[in-house]
Amino acid sequence: MWDHFSRPRGEAVLPRIHAAAAAGYSAIGVFLGAWAVLRDQPEELERVDAALAETGLVVANIETLRGWAVPGQDEACRQQEVLAYEMADRWGCRYVQVIGDAAGPLDRAAEGFAALCDRAADHGLQVGLEWVPSMTNICDAPTALQIVLDADRDNGGLCVDSWHFTRSTNDLDHLRAIPGEKVVATQWNDGTVVAQEADYYTDCLANRVPPGDGEFALVEIVRILDAAGSRAPIGVELCSAELWAGPIDEAARVGAVAMRRVLAAARA
Repeated sequence: MWDHFSRPRGEAVLPRIHAAAAAGYSAIGVFLGAWAVLRDQPEELERVDAALAETGLVVANIETLRGWAVPGQDEACRQQEVLAYEMADRWGCRYVQVIGDAAGPLDRAAEGFAALCDRAADHGLQVGLEWVPSMTNICDAPTALQIVLDADRDNGGLCVDSWHFTRSTNDLDHLRAIPGEKVVATQWNDGTVVAQEADYYTDCLANRVPPGDGEFALVEIVRILDAAGSRAPIGVELCSAELWAGPIDEAARVGAVAMRRVLAAARA
């Protein structure tokens, strides 16, 4: 699957579909902000629907919800959920990604996550909690896993992103502790183990490189998830200033080729 942030967030959805299809992906992810623009352009939305039908691609992933873990969900968060459910109802999306912050003890975050899972289930969605260091206080795999296990919802699990894993603890035992059925999404990219930029946000939106071209333990991560029985889709999320500046077809192709190479090495 080709995730939304493999291209600049404001880039139109339609060319993403054609580029992903040409590169051999089976699905794409779409950012809530992109949907908010597209829903008000009925003719463009019809073209997107036609392209999905023509190529056989699906919109699988919705990114990204925040605010769910804060007691007393605010209006902005409720409106973001409305957008997510509109997407799910139109396209049959399988998954919505969420990140922190969490306010208060973890059990309050688990309450919020469980409630979100219940609302999302009405729209056929799985919910994946992605831990994000530096930018949120749900910053590592053990913290995120505890929230998910305490919430105890069949449609709730984790998103394992190779960047955020490596830049948080980079402890493979933390991945081994995750039950395979609780991995509902994966996002793959590569880079340096040590940050290239002081600001985490800047670094992770500019300096990711194709899987296998960096220092991350991607082969080991694939093997750990496979051994756990994970059936989560393989998402390519290549936030790269260099690839963003180049042709969209090339960005899609490079990510697909690189990820297939990593998977082949891991499963040889």
